[in-house]
Amino acid sequence: MVCPPAVHLNPAKYEDPLTFNPWRWDGQEINRATRHFMAFGGGIRFCVGTEFTKVQMATFLHCLVTKYS
Repeated sequence: MVCPPAVHLNPAKYEDPLTFNPWRWDGQEINRATRHFMAFGGGIRFCVGTEFTKVQMATFLHCLVTKYS
């Protein structure tokens, strides 16, 4: 079993992992980055709420962009 926080804070994989940097994956291949980002787990123990969460986030962003300026 993998501990996602341990993977996400690994300095061997991410330069300065404790700093907020949403552009750290810019220019990387998606397949390579997804092996190190495990927000929803992976394999047989993949989170059952993944798709629901994606729909909720899309709905939230849609409302945020269209209702507020």
